[in-house]
Amino acid sequence: MIFLDRPRDHDDHTVADFFELLCLVNMDRQISTDTLRDFIDDNRGNKTFQLTDNQLNDVLGQIGWRIEAFADWYPFRLTNSDRVLQAEDLLTDNQKRYISLLACGNLPFFPRANRQALTDFFEMVSGSVLKEMWPSNGQSIIVGKNNTELTGSKADRMNVLGKLLGGNPNIQDSDFRAGDRGDGGIDLAAYLTLDSWEHQNIVAALAQCACSRSDWTIKHGEITNTRLRSLIPSAVPWAELIFTPISFRSNSGKWAVPADVPGVTLIDRLRIVLSLMRLEPTEFQSIPQFVEDLLGYRLDVV
Repeated sequence: MIFLDRPRDHDDHTVADFFELLCLVNMDRQISTDTLRDFIDDNRGNKTFQLTDNQLNDVLGQIGWRIEAFADWYPFRLTNSDRVLQAEDLLTDNQKRYISLLACGNLPFFPRANRQALTDFFEMVSGSVLKEMWPSNGQSIIVGKNNTELTGSKADRMNVLGKLLGGNPNIQDSDFRAGDRGDGGIDLAAYLTLDSWEHQNIVAALAQCACSRSDWTIKHGEITNTRLRSLIPSAVPWAELIFTPISFRSNSGKWAVPADVPGVTLIDRLRIVLSLMRLEPTEFQSIPQFVEDLLGYRLDVV
């Protein structure tokens, strides 16, 4: 169900995620910073990972920022002089949606058999967020192969997509390797048709959904105009977006490591939640069954 050993790096936001997951599955749904450190020491195996008192204080600062930023979507609170993290026994639907994004941003802790359902869920959520953010007279579509709204061969789908983006593609099946029915690295697309006569020189965007904590910063390379312009020649470069369930924030709410953020529009966990807050409940995706099962799971941490 869940295999917690150690955070994958020392960033405050990464350790805070681990803290939240451990709290969520502990018997009484509360965990102290001392217990967090002891648990990592006991389960890290042959990996070197230690947390100093200062690092633990920084993690608590990260939790404090999340309490403010995510408001009533946040399912945790600090108790015992702000040294113990506690989750409510009964979570609201919105708090379950936060947990779903938390799970999507921490795939290595879950069985491989469950990861596809989480990434598919995140792609659908990202599609809803892109639709909410995009001008109401525009269109947004899911392109990812598991949820795509386009039909036909890869060449057929890419030709349709290229025309929607304002390009004049002439893609052939022979442009791809035999049997390639992938999505070309594109998960989402959006466009704003400006008149009914001329489809070129419009406003458009391509987006990648990136759950991996280790390589999300380079995923945008798959949707750049530089990479795709030979297939989709367009007079105007499209905007490039990355959606990630990772909460890539410092304790002040700024980017955790500004130099790691590529030159794209970044929609991280907070920006996703803020967008979802503006949607009607009927527009939300169902909570993944795996997350519902996770919420009923308990681990004897101490």
